[in-house]
Amino acid sequence: MDVKTLYTLITIADRGSFAEAAAALGLSLPAVSMQMRGLEEELGTSLFDRSRRPPVLTDSGLVLTHRARELIAHWESMSESLKRDASGGLLKLGAVHTCVSGVLPLALKHMQQMGHRVDIHLTTGLSHELEQAVFHRQLDAAIVTEPGTPREDLEFFPFIDESLMVITHQSTDAGTDQQVLEQTPYIRFNRSARVGSLIQQELVRRNIAVRSVMEIDTLEGVVAMVAHGLGSSIIPSRAVDGEFPPSIRAVPFGNPPLTRRLGVLVPRNNPRAHLSRFLIDALKAVSVRPAPTKARELTLPLESVPHS
Repeated sequence: MDVKTLYTLITIADRGSFAEAAAALGLSLPAVSMQMRGLEEELGTSLFDRSRRPPVLTDSGLVLTHRARELIAHWESMSESLKRDASGGLLKLGAVHTCVSGVLPLALKHMQQMGHRVDIHLTTGLSHELEQAVFHRQLDAAIVTEPGTPREDLEFFPFIDESLMVITHQSTDAGTDQQVLEQTPYIRFNRSARVGSLIQQELVRRNIAVRSVMEIDTLEGVVAMVAHGLGSSIIPSRAVDGEFPPSIRAVPFGNPPLTRRLGVLVPRNNPRAHLSRFLIDALKAVSVRPAPTKARELTLPLESVPHS
């Protein structure tokens, strides 16, 4: 076992495949595969489950990768000439649509400024869809609304509580959130989304009667319809500059306002957990608005949580 082989093992874990590791290290794919076969023969154990495509680390592979990181850190501390870039890698990330147009670009820029050269493969979707993808290890991490039912093999790291806002055209005369919703056509945000279920539960709880005229599955689509005076809606506030066009008036949904908690969902024992940590730290750094001290978080009863 030599240091170069351990570097290769770590790169495979960080990049997610033999092919990506070979490209990052400037080696051929057969050379990388040969190194790993030799390492497995030397240790007398399988480090990769090759029945899956691409191969994934076994439990033994995860343990060795963790120990290899510690060994390389000590080794590099003794020899400046051996240092490699340990801050990079490939992160297969999922995110809800509202985050992609809100805080995520700010977080990725922050990671870049901090010197974390992380390649992102981004997938967008609904919270429950992304949760399933993380559970099945198709994604390394996902930015989602807090799950209603925790899973032992997944961890959720919250970074912001977003207030829900009623948005309407500036020409609307109604004052309170309930008056706006009951006196104007209602543009519904996708009920299949977890935040859509939260909103619907609160409408029922407050006995607010809305006249739904359309249902849209993107935040940008909802905002565009409201901006053109086609109705009112309820959406999470992303707290970014220029969030709403000048033609939109926004009022809090509830007093105190209802909130939804966003966080990063990751699988336990993920070989790219350190890359997820870079992202979590960046999201916390750019989410400058603290969670409201009196905000009411609404949690769905288990039977109401959408499933894929």
